[in-house]
Amino acid sequence: MCEEFMWNKTAKMSQVHESETLEDKVVEILSRLSPKSLMRFKCIRKSWCTLINSPSFVAQQLSNSVDNKFSSSTCILLNRSQTHVFPDNSWKQEVFWSMINLSIDSDEHNLHYDVEDLNIPFPLEDHDYVLILGYCNGIVCVTAGKIILLCNPTTREFMRLPSSCLLLPSRPKGKFELETVFRALGFGYDCKAKEYKVVQIIENSEYSDDERTYYHRIPLPHTAEVYTTVANSWREIKIDISTKTYSCSCQVYLKGLCYWYATDGEEYILSFDLGDEIFHRIQLPSRRESGFKFYYIFLCNESLASFCSRYDQSEKSESCEIWVMHDYDGVKSSWTKLLIIGPLQAIGKPLTFWKSDELLMLASDGRATSYNSSTGNLKYLHIPPVLNRVVDFQALIYVKSIVSLK
Repeated sequence: MCEEFMWNKTAKMSQVHESETLEDKVVEILSRLSPKSLMRFKCIRKSWCTLINSPSFVAQQLSNSVDNKFSSSTCILLNRSQTHVFPDNSWKQEVFWSMINLSIDSDEHNLHYDVEDLNIPFPLEDHDYVLILGYCNGIVCVTAGKIILLCNPTTREFMRLPSSCLLLPSRPKGKFELETVFRALGFGYDCKAKEYKVVQIIENSEYSDDERTYYHRIPLPHTAEVYTTVANSWREIKIDISTKTYSCSCQVYLKGLCYWYATDGEEYILSFDLGDEIFHRIQLPSRRESGFKFYYIFLCNESLASFCSRYDQSEKSESCEIWVMHDYDGVKSSWTKLLIIGPLQAIGKPLTFWKSDELLMLASDGRATSYNSSTGNLKYLHIPPVLNRVVDFQALIYVKSIVSLK
């Protein structure tokens, strides 16, 4: 009797173990499928829908997608817009988002790519355009006019953030009245609090004259605020930077930190730790004596990279350098020159590194160009629709995920 009981117990435990193993295998297989396939599978079985929506599965799918980012193919998200002017001189912005999958033959260095145009129903007014200001884990933080949105292009899901607690709704009219202007925005994941955050920097000023000319403008200290997805609200935080600081780059998120290119007469990088919510200033390499000027920062193979260039008026050509920051301890930074480009003609701004030797750039004529630093080859990418005048062309290495905004 006792032996029969033990046999039945062992058999049941074996069945449970087999069942758990089978379930683990199913999870492993599903987590390696594309988000598009997963969206379809959610409609097949209720149990699969529950599984795919679970936080542990979403995290595993994201981890697999990040690992796949270093494979032979790279996905890049493109954002660009075009202004349409009508016969009555009225105008509107048209926004185009596309995903471009790039790959190169290891032996022949042939570039292959395909383009998937995205139709995301952003809540836009006629004169609004979309700017990508932050990116993390498949979620993009954008501004659409005066609205801040979080968007997952893969799932076509987007969420509008509540109004700022520091930005005034309209411009003041009288002298010595506070004027607030959006200056910079960052977005990323706080690993400590396990939530997504948006940080916004506000430039404040007032005018000593009713005419409100630039010469009568009085700069005031910057202010900053943080939005958290858990609280779904903004709160003011401390910031101490020069009143002359101006940020003119898309934010880069890397390992819990947000970075911006900034200048106050001298170019530098402004960083923000999403965990302790403290701002830091990072010095760029000294290149001014060589005539090079820094303009942008971007990600290069999981490192922060900066771009500087020098234009030769006599040759009508431009030379560029890419510098990579390897170490940063909150006080000091270590930079290494990674790449020298040129002198080349018709060079534009860099968009992103998508391989160790491939740089996606915007040519001076507005076309996307891939430059191979090993071979020196330039290849234009035909990205429909063909636009006569492209503005706000942006690109980032994109990882497709099913991370929900809810």
